[in-house]
Amino acid sequence: MATLTPAAGAAAAQPMALDVAAMDGAAVWLRPHSRVLREPPDSPPLAPLQALREPHPWAPVTDGNPIFQFGFDRQAWWAHAVLVNTGDKPVTRVVEVAEPLIDWVDLWAIDRASGGTVASVHTGDRRPFDNRTYAYRHPVLMVTVTPGQTVDLLVRVQALDGGLQPLPWRLWTPPAFARAALTETLLYGAYYGAILVLLLYNGLVYLGTRERSFGWYALFLGCVLVWNLTYRGFALQYFWPQAVTWNHVALVVFSAGIWASMAAFSWSLLDIRRYTPRLYGVQALLAAAALAYAAWIAWRPEAAVLGTLDVISLGMFLTLFASAIRIAWQGERVAWIYIAALAALFGGAAVYYLTRHDLLYTTPLALHAINVGSVVEFLLLAFALAYRINRLKRERDAARHALLEETQAAADRLERQVASRTAELAEANERLHSLAQHDALTGLRNRRSFDQDLANELARTHRGGLPVGFLLLDLDRFKRLNDLGGHVKGDETLRQLGRVLLDQMQRQSDQVYRIGGEEFAVLLPHCSEDAARQIAERLRAAVEREHWPHPDPESRWVTISIGVTLSATCDTPETLYERADRALYEAKRGGRNRWAWQQPTEADSSAPV
Repeated sequence: MATLTPAAGAAAAQPMALDVAAMDGAAVWLRPHSRVLREPPDSPPLAPLQALREPHPWAPVTDGNPIFQFGFDRQAWWAHAVLVNTGDKPVTRVVEVAEPLIDWVDLWAIDRASGGTVASVHTGDRRPFDNRTYAYRHPVLMVTVTPGQTVDLLVRVQALDGGLQPLPWRLWTPPAFARAALTETLLYGAYYGAILVLLLYNGLVYLGTRERSFGWYALFLGCVLVWNLTYRGFALQYFWPQAVTWNHVALVVFSAGIWASMAAFSWSLLDIRRYTPRLYGVQALLAAAALAYAAWIAWRPEAAVLGTLDVISLGMFLTLFASAIRIAWQGERVAWIYIAALAALFGGAAVYYLTRHDLLYTTPLALHAINVGSVVEFLLLAFALAYRINRLKRERDAARHALLEETQAAADRLERQVASRTAELAEANERLHSLAQHDALTGLRNRRSFDQDLANELARTHRGGLPVGFLLLDLDRFKRLNDLGGHVKGDETLRQLGRVLLDQMQRQSDQVYRIGGEEFAVLLPHCSEDAARQIAERLRAAVEREHWPHPDPESRWVTISIGVTLSATCDTPETLYERADRALYEAKRGGRNRWAWQQPTEADSSAPV
């Protein structure tokens, strides 16, 4: 196939080739290395080879602005950059269009020598998110350039509603792109998390107090949150990847919701209806117009033009600002805080819209100016709301203080009653805590207490203390005792057994537990193997000496079997319990009324249960 060369009419605008092998890891803005073309009107869309081969009025980039700004234009625009690999190894680069709201974005990487497509992607927020080969909120193309290869990089963008977004076009190494994407996602996560925290806080305060200012502010934050998620591409990626029409409608609906809820919040915070009734009327009309426009766009999505809502938003901002100035002039301090909040938001929005209309030099920071301004606005509005509530609280406190002086005697009596009731509740809580830690039948500590104490003792031994002895025991043939003697007999035997076990404990640190049914456990902190064996034998013999009759003729007397072990360094509660259970099983199998020992090993202490 013939080698691609630019037509004579376009040769002067041919961009300088960018050596991808020489990239040091930082992102490269492609606009200074590009040329640009506005697609001829009233003609079919150009194909990439057609755009390269045929003579078209490509224009060179003559300034240092890193971001294309096409303004409001329904016509498609093209940008062309050239990549070359002067190295001796294939190089992979990531081409990113860092703007999620462009309707149609088509990216091609075309081999200069053969005219073949190296890579391509056709995306944009008018196409389902699943069309993307790389799951990211911005359109992304992965390009591999072989040694000595020259690649023509083309991007075509178009907006159906004429609101063409900026084109931040940049080239990354894959590791740098991954780091930058992660950092940006974390920053947005913090931003959205802060909004969500404020939203939940104000929503809960509204539910608790029914103070309307909190409710309107929570609604305002909710609209900002969903609008920004949509505006920044997260909603299309995570929430409605197939609903491309709704994605455009949501921008209008929640933008209208922002200004309507902002107006309602301002009316409640500043009492605008009382101080500036005429401006209040204008604001009410603008809020109704914004909501009506949003409803119309929801009914006819193809008519969505954000510029219409921009006019309504500007009018709302100016009237709210005028109301706040007039109220502040009358001595209302909270209005000054409100003015600062509006100024922060307007400053960020002004930078954004001036760049969109190509009236201001576009920088990466300018693309995020709305977010920066909104953060300041949220904080100042929250402060204004807190200031107003605190002032109301002080006024209420003054009235309450006067009332308290008249009812001091009654308050003293009530305080004494509360103190008495508090003491009773403390005593009841102490009893409840004891009940929660002890078995109701035997009075011994229960399974919950056992689990806590065992974990604590093992933690102590892991820090270098002496091991803990663990005895797991139960009544022999307890089911037969219950079946033949009745549950009353069984419960009485359990109580007696608990008493005998407690009587045999010679140290205050040794603890006895009923951990379920006829199963009991004994923890022996700072214990040796010989001591654990001796205590096990002492417990077994003590029960045998009681000579409690067993209703089963084969058993004659009530006896117990015991599994004995010692904790190892790496033991968990589960492994220690399993080892004692094996020992108990061995004692049962050996004829009951005896104890069996299980030696701790590294295999036991690391094996899962």
